[in-house]
Amino acid sequence: MKSDFKQIIQEICNEENIKYKFLSKEWVIMLEKDGKTKFVSGHKFDLNEQGIGLVADDKFALYEVLSEKKIPIIEHKIVYSKTNKQDYAVGCNTYEYVKEYFIKNNNSIVIKPNDGTCGKNVFHITNLDEVDIILDKEFASNYSISICPFYNIKHEYRVIMLDKEPQLLYAKYLPIVKGDGKKTIRELLVEFNHGYFIDKLEDSKYDKILAENEEFQYNWKFNLSQGSIAKKVDDNILSEKIINLARRVCDEINIKFGSVDIIQTSNDDLLVLEVNSGVMMDNYIRLMPDGYITTKRVYKNAIEKLFGQGDGSFVQK
Repeated sequence: MKSDFKQIIQEICNEENIKYKFLSKEWVIMLEKDGKTKFVSGHKFDLNEQGIGLVADDKFALYEVLSEKKIPIIEHKIVYSKTNKQDYAVGCNTYEYVKEYFIKNNNSIVIKPNDGTCGKNVFHITNLDEVDIILDKEFASNYSISICPFYNIKHEYRVIMLDKEPQLLYAKYLPIVKGDGKKTIRELLVEFNHGYFIDKLEDSKYDKILAENEEFQYNWKFNLSQGSIAKKVDDNILSEKIINLARRVCDEINIKFGSVDIIQTSNDDLLVLEVNSGVMMDNYIRLMPDGYITTKRVYKNAIEKLFGQGDGSFVQK
């Protein structure tokens, strides 16, 4: 059974008379039309230059590049394994370096793979004793990791950009539920995000009935793959600010097709969190009533751009 993503690409190709072939265990899709051959690898379309694609996927590199461009972005510092004795690693290849950073940032930092995605192996550290444990865990499977301060985030937003123009904007909402004095945490979470929570709450702690207005936060991460949900942004002024920041990112570093994640802090500052050179919308399809149709329109615009067609108009209305 093919994924929604592969099904959508097939549908677009059939509608646009584009020859397609799945290669490399279906990781690569080769597209052919009018004598041109283009590729989709994973969720990466053959639109971005390879150099900036690699920068976007490297949290520390992106931080340095956007900082150089004076674009507001959350801070990232790179850390290498203590076994890495190369010159470039000197000064940031000790656990002591991370511990000093931890203390400097009010005993609250985030540790994550430098090239990670979907919130996997991302840890919020508030106890100095946890640092060694988490670093050992991270370096068991990663060449480098990133550390950053823990930001007090109100909301996180994603803007999908094509040829420096927005295709789609949505907000991510944390899995936080509020009690009514009658329903259990399990019932409230399933109502919040049925598809995600329906089979994930076996622990007896979710049997608790929340008092009226009592809150329960399942997760601190905004990833749609970990229980958060997507919503459209109704505030037109805020939307314009978010889109302008995303457009500035893509304009300054020449991202042709990608998603820009932006956080809104408790002070209402807007900061770039990361840029993804691959555009994955699997969870958006699952969570939004118009998810499949909207996603197909985004990918159709991107494929048209691959072959020098289309106007890349804003998909979201």
